[in-house]
Amino acid sequence: MTGCEGCVSRRDFLERVAIVAGAIIAAGCGAAGDVTGVGSEPIPGGALTAKLSDYTGLATVGQPVELKNASGAASGVAAVRLGPTSFLALGMSCTHEGTKVRITGTTFTCPNHGARFNTNGAVTLGPANRALAQRSVVYDDAAQTLTVT
Repeated sequence: MTGCEGCVSRRDFLERVAIVAGAIIAAGCGAAGDVTGVGSEPIPGGALTAKLSDYTGLATVGQPVELKNASGAASGVAAVRLGPTSFLALGMSCTHEGTKVRITGTTFTCPNHGARFNTNGAVTLGPANRALAQRSVVYDDAAQTLTVT
C-alpha cells in the first residue's frame, strides 16, 4: 500500500512491540528483586518469647504454629518443632511478593498466587523460588520457652 500518511510499517510495529515486551519482562524481574530478605526484617517490638504450653501445636513434630507478640497479636513468625528439643522459626512473608502466608495443615500457602512451602520453609510450589526466611530461635528447656529474633 502506498501513500498511507501516518501508517506504521510492519518493521516499525514489530520493533515497538519488542521494546514494550522487553520493558514488561524487565519490570517483572525488578519486582522479584524487591522482595529480597522478605520475612527477615526485625520483628516489630523486638524478640518474641513464647511458652510452649501456650501453643498446643508445638507439641507435635512438624506442625507449624504462628507465634503471637507480647500484646497477643499475630507476629508473622511461625515456629515448628523438629525434634524433642529443636525448633525452627520462619518468617511468614511469601518470597514471591511479600504477602503473608497462611498455615494450612502442615504447609504454608500464599493466598495471593498459591505458592506453597513445607515445614522447613522450602518452596514446594511456585511462583516463589526462594525459601521462607529463617529466624534465629533459642529453646530454653528449663523454662519451656522459645525466643525468636
